[in-house]
Amino acid sequence: MSILPVTEADLHAYVDGRLPSARKADIEAYLAAHPDDAGRLQDYAAQNAALHALFDPVLEEPVPPRLAAPPPRSW
Repeated sequence: MSILPVTEADLHAYVDGRLPSARKADIEAYLAAHPDDAGRLQDYAAQNAALHALFDPVLEEPVPPRLAAPPPRSW
């Protein structure tokens, strides 16, 4: 087990799937010992899933022409 403290950034990276694999076991051990934080991260994961369900379809929409055109130059 690592001696590095678990930070809020570590917890968010864990939920977002961006935590380095070398740190994953440390975070999972921490969460096993801290059920309140584990529950909070479950809530974050559920919130992430809800946001993706709501907004991911927008990613498939074409960019409106008025937004795709470069802005006019002003001197």
